[in-house]
Amino acid sequence: MKQSKRELNQLFEDSMGEIRQERLDEPTVKSATERVWRRLSTEEAATQAGLTPVERIRGCDDFQTLIPAYLGGYLSSARSMLLEDHTHECIPCRKALKEARSARRGEAPGIRPMAHRIAGRRTPVVRFAIAAVLAVGVGAFAWPWVQEFTRSVGTLNTIVQAATGNVVRVSDNRTEAVTSGQKISKGERIRTAKNGSAIIKLADGSTVEMRERSELSVSENSQGMTINLERGQIVVEAAKQGERHLYVATNDSLVSVKGTIFSVNSGTKGSRVSVVEGEVHVDHSSIRSILHAGDQVATHVSIDRVPVKDEVGWSNNSPKYTKVLDDLAALRKEIDAQVARPGVRYSTRLLDLAPENTAIYVAIPNVSQMLSEANAILEKRVQENPELREWWAKEQGSGRKGGFHDVIERVRELGSYLGPEIVLCAEVGPTGEPSEPVVLAEVINQAGLETFVQGQLATLRGEGKKGANVHLVTDIAQLPAKAGVDGLFIWMNDDVLAASPRSEAIAHVAGNLKTPATSKFAVSPFRAQLAELYRDGAGLVIAADLQRLISQTVVNKKSSADEAQTMAAVESLGLLNVKYFIAELKEKDGRPSNRVSLSFTERRGLAAWLASPGPMGALEFISPDATVVASFVADRPVSLIDDLLGALKTADPAAWQNLKDFEAQHGLDLREDFAAPLGGEFAFAFDGPLLPVPAWKAVIEVNDQARLQQSFERTVAQLNEWVASKGKKGLEWEHSESGDRVFHTLKSLDAAGIEACYTFAYGYLIAAPSRALVERAIQYHDSGVSLLQAAKFKATLPEDKQANFSAMFYYNLGPAVAPLVKQGIPVPKGPASVLRLTKPTLAYIYSQGDGFTLSANTEDGPIGLTPSMLVGLPGGFGLLK
Repeated sequence: MKQSKRELNQLFEDSMGEIRQERLDEPTVKSATERVWRRLSTEEAATQAGLTPVERIRGCDDFQTLIPAYLGGYLSSARSMLLEDHTHECIPCRKALKEARSARRGEAPGIRPMAHRIAGRRTPVVRFAIAAVLAVGVGAFAWPWVQEFTRSVGTLNTIVQAATGNVVRVSDNRTEAVTSGQKISKGERIRTAKNGSAIIKLADGSTVEMRERSELSVSENSQGMTINLERGQIVVEAAKQGERHLYVATNDSLVSVKGTIFSVNSGTKGSRVSVVEGEVHVDHSSIRSILHAGDQVATHVSIDRVPVKDEVGWSNNSPKYTKVLDDLAALRKEIDAQVARPGVRYSTRLLDLAPENTAIYVAIPNVSQMLSEANAILEKRVQENPELREWWAKEQGSGRKGGFHDVIERVRELGSYLGPEIVLCAEVGPTGEPSEPVVLAEVINQAGLETFVQGQLATLRGEGKKGANVHLVTDIAQLPAKAGVDGLFIWMNDDVLAASPRSEAIAHVAGNLKTPATSKFAVSPFRAQLAELYRDGAGLVIAADLQRLISQTVVNKKSSADEAQTMAAVESLGLLNVKYFIAELKEKDGRPSNRVSLSFTERRGLAAWLASPGPMGALEFISPDATVVASFVADRPVSLIDDLLGALKTADPAAWQNLKDFEAQHGLDLREDFAAPLGGEFAFAFDGPLLPVPAWKAVIEVNDQARLQQSFERTVAQLNEWVASKGKKGLEWEHSESGDRVFHTLKSLDAAGIEACYTFAYGYLIAAPSRALVERAIQYHDSGVSLLQAAKFKATLPEDKQANFSAMFYYNLGPAVAPLVKQGIPVPKGPASVLRLTKPTLAYIYSQGDGFTLSANTEDGPIGLTPSMLVGLPGGFGLLK
């Protein structure tokens, strides 16, 4: 049906509107800006020098046109690299580069330099000697060039192993059909048309499967072979490369491997790389990503993530690839479902063996049983499954898994001789610094442990490593009488092991074991705090006696007057009143649990700012789809201002006096005008798009709205007087009414587009960049459809006895982080960590008693390690989708 002119105009307007509304992420814009600026700078310098490099490089003529800019230093690094690589392979271009260099040095053709004329007058003996040296030297230096030349001619032994449908060889002026068995010369472009496909066998044994509508060429240099993928998609089964690499180059990325299976998809919007087996390195936009089985990366945010098995579904070998990926995913699930995490421990002998001045205590559950069970399942499935067996053989051969699993096996064997936990203790030294630690463990098989340790030491010595400085001590009397003797001491006494570089620390352990009643640590408050953890069930424990560490440091620190003044300000904020830091990670009653506790000797200053857990009505104004939300309940806002001003007065009396003078001069009072009218609830959020203007939102409980509004207006008036004296326009109020509600908008007259709008509703101040966002926040409250009712938010709530929080930080970064992950921008290690970043997560604080307790939850429960992760199974996005 033919469209009318009006319909066409409307279609045009809609398309233009979509283009205008499209927003690019900041990293992409910044990267493009830098590339354009570098290119413009280079081209401007080249133009001023009378050099105008070609726009596109199509052949030797274009490469030779680049030579003057290259020699003049005006050529970009990318084009310089291309030119250098080309001249290594192309004799005419290398000759042109050599002649251009000679011309720049003033060596006109036919005129020999002075050195040559002098050499002409030398004796025959000298000439023969020089000739011999030059022959050897030229031979040594020319050999790599000879190798390059032999690589640059001929066919590279690249063969079209199979060709289906329309497959052609493409040159500048013609195309030629390609059939199975034909050889491909260096640089020749092979293209598959609609319904066409091809399998190419490279000289190193690698195979490249081409999808329809794909085009590539193959080149080689001293670094390895390169598949230049012009467009389309390929699946590469790379042979083991030795010292060389196999590369795949697209318009915006470079992929390098040494024996693996992966896919590269290059299109109009960018490239996407997916891994079936092995390890793949991807470089794009100054970012390097290291991918493993199931991982995927895209070079542009507009390219969405797809399961790896779907990405390679067109391949003739897709059943094999899919089975490997599915089997790995199933293996992960099986190991995580069948292998139990280490149980909690309700008592320990090791706690009372700690040295007297222990200030750092780390208790690690013995995971050897978990590793043993996980490894047993892994090995069984590898033997039963041919695809997994092949994958495992390649992983072991690559060295990545081989070394890792050697370590796993050693840890498992060592743990089989030890009790349920390993404890690391560190004392605080005279200077306040932690001393070298002592490791404690119960021993269940001393003979086996001694044999294992002796074997490991023999291996280390055989490898030339530092095993000679390890001293096995069976009699405590053998310990050196004086401290400071170099080496690691390992003492075993029937059922207890102690290891430390400090012989005196082991002596303390031996003394506590022999006469427990004399242990000074056993009666310390820090020990009592740790004992509480065991009574509740201890998992992984990291604890520090901060009071001892800080007090010892302060006592021994010789401070200047300024440092003493700063320390006094820190002390006034209560930061020196910290007592204990305790972090726990465990699984109890079938659920993982993690928390961090920070206690204080006195709740004042910063420690007293947070109130006890209480309702947060401010969250009713936040949308269910908020990206980041921070909220807290304060004890008394005026106390916060009092503490900050008091610290300022202590640290910098002059600055404090200037502030008080400013307040008196302008009739302002921070405490009474701004803090006193406030209630105790505060919430801040990013509650909408981040571009072009971040959709931030602030919701603050207000007890005296009229007074706070008067303070705002008086402050803006004073500020406008001051900026007017500087020749600026300042700020402008705009007040608008809607029913019985007034919306206040504050705009900058000096910077266009900078404004903020707020109103008072239900006892809160709601502020945002625009009135529309403020009105929308009130609609969330009135409709009851807010963050508090969001299913994703509720899924992150912890199961405990508390009904409220003192503070909380919630993020749902999936929409924001996914584009970064797709581009391979660095994120916390491990695919599981990346997945947690993209999942809704809640961190929260309870302020109770003498301190705070902090924990975190995702929609899958508290964050923790899984058995499959510990044995090194891959688990990227492709596997988990």
